[in-house]
Amino acid sequence: MSQKTDALLDTYEVNSSTIAVLPEPMNGKMYSKIIEKDCTFYVSMKPLQIVDRSCRYFGSSYAGRKAGTYEVINISHKPPIMVDLSNHIFLFPTLSSTRPQCGWISHVHVKEFKATEFDDTAVTFSNGKTMELPVSCNSFENQVYRTAWLRTKFQDRVEHAPKRQEFMLYPKEERTRMIYDFILRELGERY
Repeated sequence: MSQKTDALLDTYEVNSSTIAVLPEPMNGKMYSKIIEKDCTFYVSMKPLQIVDRSCRYFGSSYAGRKAGTYEVINISHKPPIMVDLSNHIFLFPTLSSTRPQCGWISHVHVKEFKATEFDDTAVTFSNGKTMELPVSCNSFENQVYRTAWLRTKFQDRVEHAPKRQEFMLYPKEERTRMIYDFILRELGERY
């Protein structure tokens, strides 16, 4: 059951229930249409302002997250961003973030997508709802794959980081044995 409200909120932070933050022109100004799992509502902020506010809420900024994406996967044009790794919140833009028509989609909520008759993209989200977005299917697919790549890179870093830190707590002789055991395990799994 999806509920819709016409109430206009002043502020908003992206969370794990956020499916999309889309541009919504109203009364000559640009607002945002927020689609969550169970409801849809409007916020008197532009989509990029909401994304920046959400990044700041989780300890960074849009510019910082954008720079982080470039460092990790070397993408600077229409980069996906990690808003919060612990809650698996990764967003990707539908267009260049400098364009007022740019919306933001939560990667984890995209279940499937396909081209429409007029070269737009029909996207089915985790709540079972389908929405047509004014972006080509090839561009949308590229954004989905880029975001998956970014998620994988960050998740790999987190999964392997504690092992490196724990490793340094052992005496030198034991570290040498652990390296040897690790190499043998890795070789055994591959051959």
